[in-house]
Amino acid sequence: MALQLRLKVRDWDFWTPLLLGDVKSEKLDIQTTRVSSLIDNVAEDPESDAAEMSLSRYNLRIDQNKAQGIVAVPFFIMRGFRTRNIVTTNGSPLERIEDLEGKTIGLSGWQDSGNTWTRALLRRAGVDCDKINWVLSRCTAKDKVEPARGKAFWNGTNITHEENEEPLVDMLKSGRIDAMFQAFMPQGYCEGKLGLRPVVRDFKSHEIAYFRETGYVPGIHILALKESFVRANPWAVKELCETLDASRKLWREKRRRYAETTPWVLQDLIDEGTQLSPDYDDWGFEANEKMVDDFCREAYEQHLTENLNTARKLFPEDFAK
Repeated sequence: MALQLRLKVRDWDFWTPLLLGDVKSEKLDIQTTRVSSLIDNVAEDPESDAAEMSLSRYNLRIDQNKAQGIVAVPFFIMRGFRTRNIVTTNGSPLERIEDLEGKTIGLSGWQDSGNTWTRALLRRAGVDCDKINWVLSRCTAKDKVEPARGKAFWNGTNITHEENEEPLVDMLKSGRIDAMFQAFMPQGYCEGKLGLRPVVRDFKSHEIAYFRETGYVPGIHILALKESFVRANPWAVKELCETLDASRKLWREKRRRYAETTPWVLQDLIDEGTQLSPDYDDWGFEANEKMVDDFCREAYEQHLTENLNTARKLFPEDFAK
């Protein structure tokens, strides 16, 4: 009889083969629950054995010695380039990352994995992040108000909170901020209804160049499991990762065959296949060590962590064996 494993993840479309039963494990009965917001600590969640978790929040937990009960695996459920996530208005004079020097930028979460990588982009371009005015607030009026948003990082000078939580989109349009970092684009953005655009218009070329320089697509979310579950079933970690990876691989092949889900997705699939290495989204320690080390260094140099952590500190056990 297969061992039940309760998994909480966002509804990424590459889980479709798993949910439809085209990919399955003979050893694990994977019960998937979709969530709109990631749970903060799988160790304290009575309804899950494994979950999607922010790389940054896990790094912070390790740094603060608050990761007890969590076993994290370098299986990156979410990866993403970040150039596309730097947004301004259609009429803005900003065209390059370098143009952000000394500007005012809005964002919703200071310590978020994606925003850490985006600030890293600025630093790579020679932009001094300490000379940027950072404003924390919600993205749109539909988003939740958080009175203590990023409070641990407020400094009263260049990192501040918009106390009324005026939406970033509104502040962009009024000129209160010059640009914003946004992980998930607000409704109306893709249709051009908001009057917003990426700062770097040809962001794909910029991101391809980034991949060629670094060798990776930045990791955002990882797979985390309850330590008690892992200690009782150590074999289950590799089995889960291999099953999830099989779903992702089958999804990609299905998309390449049935590319008419959107008119030009085929071109994106071609670009992925020709511009990125075939192992760019591999899971496991060796495949991701450099990228995680780079992230940890950025978190340290951006004053998110007190210690310079490493991939080996975050993932002390290799469950790929």
